[in-house]
Amino acid sequence: MKPLPQAPSNEGTISQYHHFIPRFILRNFAHAFQPPNVPKGPRKRSKRKWKKGCYPGDPMFYTINLAGAIAELVEAPISHTFGLTDMYRDFADAANPNRLEQQLSRLESRAAEIITKFRKDYEADKPEIWISRAERDTLRKFLFIMKYRGSRFHKRFYHHTAEGYSEDDKGRLVNYMREKGYQKPVDIWYDNIHAILEMKMDPKGDWMDELRKRMYPDDAKWAIAHIQMIYLALCTPSGQGDEFLLTENAYGIHEGPVSCHINPDTGESTMQCYTEYHVFAVVSPKLMMVLRSFILPNPEEDSNDDIRNWRETMHELNARQHINPSAASSILADLPITKARNSYTRIVNGRVILADGEDGSPCLNHKFCFRFFPISTEHVNKINCILLEEAYNVSTIAFKSQLAARKTLECYLGTVIETGKSCSFKTVGDRPDDQRLIYLKKLEHVLRQLGSDTTAVYHIRKSELREDDRFDILGQMLQKSLPSEPTKSMKLYLKLAGGSALTMPKDMDQASKMLNMRIKIDVWSKGIDESIRIEIREHVQELFCQLPARRVLFYLKDIRHMLLKRNEPEERAGSQLDMDDLMEGPEDIIANGKSLVHTTVNLYSSSDITDSKSIVLREAFVSPDVLCHPESHPSHKNAKF
Repeated sequence: MKPLPQAPSNEGTISQYHHFIPRFILRNFAHAFQPPNVPKGPRKRSKRKWKKGCYPGDPMFYTINLAGAIAELVEAPISHTFGLTDMYRDFADAANPNRLEQQLSRLESRAAEIITKFRKDYEADKPEIWISRAERDTLRKFLFIMKYRGSRFHKRFYHHTAEGYSEDDKGRLVNYMREKGYQKPVDIWYDNIHAILEMKMDPKGDWMDELRKRMYPDDAKWAIAHIQMIYLALCTPSGQGDEFLLTENAYGIHEGPVSCHINPDTGESTMQCYTEYHVFAVVSPKLMMVLRSFILPNPEEDSNDDIRNWRETMHELNARQHINPSAASSILADLPITKARNSYTRIVNGRVILADGEDGSPCLNHKFCFRFFPISTEHVNKINCILLEEAYNVSTIAFKSQLAARKTLECYLGTVIETGKSCSFKTVGDRPDDQRLIYLKKLEHVLRQLGSDTTAVYHIRKSELREDDRFDILGQMLQKSLPSEPTKSMKLYLKLAGGSALTMPKDMDQASKMLNMRIKIDVWSKGIDESIRIEIREHVQELFCQLPARRVLFYLKDIRHMLLKRNEPEERAGSQLDMDDLMEGPEDIIANGKSLVHTTVNLYSSSDITDSKSIVLREAFVSPDVLCHPESHPSHKNAKF
């Protein structure tokens, strides 16, 4: 697990460590640094550093360091954890390269007042807390920024050229860069963060139109959906020893189905679609802000048939986009939370109705009441397991107490966690270097340090057979089934450089692809100037001439097979050869004459292979005389021997 790349520092600038999780959150997990053999108790700050960057009394927390080959339990300073050097320094802004970090700090300061009030009221055993609409909007903005500013999006955007960007919206992003005059993807990221920080969230919602105009459209749509389509609830563990963990990417984690495609050759997973049912924002070991999607059931609102039907329709539409719609459910659907109460509605007989004097229009003076919802050990474990499941590519996990960390890791590693109708947690590839498998083994090692002997229980995803592996198996089968006396054509193939029974399946497959490529080129180029088509064919010719002669032999057999089978069903034309098609043909004569590649490729390359009246090719591959005496063919003047 490699550490995140650091931003480059220009000469003449003073580098700064930028936290992507604010210090006011990190301090909730911290304890005062106590050097060994130093008595506890109040004392003046020592001038002596006992560790790099650490003085007695400095805020520290316990972490699991996953960056190395072996995981370690480490006491780390919050001053240099969960951040990157110059992460938000905009070197393109010569006048004030730290402007973005300064704007983030101002938002953090406003959010810190509200969130600290949540924490203090919870610790004072208050059942609920009221905040204004402006404070709620500040929280909504802050929670999206926390997701968008994190390490996941730093990896996405931090490229100095458009070529380095690899997400599925690359085409749209490159067009946006050209339209706006951006040179680097990271410039878009910085500008998007500026746009969110500077937007004024008015009660009428005009800010949404402004954001669409100001920000990269794809991310503007997502920001609006994230702010408008979820609601906030405050959750606290009801179990005495239960605690929430804090992972490096905790503010970017969601609960909900993810449909992925696994590349059988590389084992890499490419996300096709996902649904965010819940998003998490850790406040402290004892307090979590949970953002819940509007498409999940809400008993108070679902008494209204129109609202319930809309919610069910949206849920079904989201499920349909997944590979397995029936399993696209939430493992936290039964989380005992509801929307915040407010000053403009009231509950009557289980239904939400407008308060007296209200007409349903949002107003700045509205207030919202957030209750503290105690959740069971089961729900705490599920949330922690979701965070751990997505921590396989991070370097740091923080916790408050070792006992709670041990219980959480034992639950995650030792329990089979059901998600819908399938088990997707702790699913690893069948290769020893699988990233998730390595991660689970590291957590096992940490548990040993914590005094536990729990072993990871996981599911092995059997890799699809890679193309090269499939060809190897077919080659081995062919080698075993070869007759003691091969046919003349087979002998010819075997005598060509590198030819063997093991190479034959792949050569046949590649020959079929060569033919498909040749047909597509002729179809695509129909109607353009013939001189250009000839030039294109010559380029293809040069390309094919660099391939192994044995592969070109099969390619020519493919062409002859296609021409001879014109009267058969269309799906047969151009199909890959089977063993019955390896009969002797005129192309074998040239192969024996050791002028296979250049002579025959020149013969085919001068004509349109999709033209049913291609007399040249028909003669070249049906009449042995033409191949035996290529000088009689009009294209001989271009032949290379």
